[in-house]
Amino acid sequence: MLLALFLLDLAAGLYLFLPLVGRRNAGVKFYRLVLTIAGALAAGVAVARPLWIDGAVIVALTVLAVLMLRYPRRLVFRVPAALLGAAYLVAAVHAWLLATHATLAWSIAGALTSVALLGSVTLAMTLGHWYLVVRGMPIDPLKRLTHATLAATIARLLVVAAALTIAGTWHDVAVRQGIFFWMRAGWGLVAPLLLYPMVWGTVKIRSTMAATGILYVEVVAVVIGEVLGGWLSAGAHLPV
Repeated sequence: MLLALFLLDLAAGLYLFLPLVGRRNAGVKFYRLVLTIAGALAAGVAVARPLWIDGAVIVALTVLAVLMLRYPRRLVFRVPAALLGAAYLVAAVHAWLLATHATLAWSIAGALTSVALLGSVTLAMTLGHWYLVVRGMPIDPLKRLTHATLAATIARLLVVAAALTIAGTWHDVAVRQGIFFWMRAGWGLVAPLLLYPMVWGTVKIRSTMAATGILYVEVVAVVIGEVLGGWLSAGAHLPV
C-alpha cells in the first residue's frame, strides 16, 4: 500500500501541475511524455489490490487524453482531461485512507500536500531537461513551477505541524521514531526550503542546466522525505 501511495501521489502531481507549463510553451511532445510517465506510475498501483480499479480508470482516461492531445480546444480532449484530474484527486485521497487509516479530513490534507510537493518538484526537474530539447522556450513555466515548489513545501510543512500539534502526537512521532522522523523532516521539508533560493537564483538568470542540477537534489530529498512520511503516517494515522 505504501508503494502504491507513493506512485499515485507522484503520478497525480505530475499531471495536475501540467497547466503551469502550458501546451503552447512546451509542445505536444512534452505533454505526451508527462502523461505517459504518469500513466505508467498509476498502473503500478495494481501492487495494492484495493486500488486496482483506481489505477485502471486512470490508465484508461490517460490513454484517451493522449489520443486526443491534437485537439486541445475541443471537448473530446477537455472532458477526459478534466475527468482524469478528478480521478487522480479521488484516487490519491482513497490511497491515503487505505494506507494510513486517518480520518477523511486528514487524508485529504495529506494527499493534496503530498501530491503538490512531489508533483511540482519532479515536473520542474523534468521541464528543466526539456529546455535542452526545445531551444528558446520561455522561462516563465519554470519560474511558475519553482514558485509552486515553495508553496507546496510550506503547505506540506504546515499540515505536518498541524497534525502533530492538534492531535497531540508530537512526542510519540518525533521522539519515539527518532532518526526516522528527523530524516523525514530534514530531507523532505527543510531541504526544499533551503534549496529554493538557489533554484530561483539560477532560473532568474535563465541558467536552466544549473537549475536542473539543483532540482535533481531537491527531487531526491523530497522522495526520501515522502517515502518516510508515508511510513510514519501509516503508524501515526496522521499525515506526517
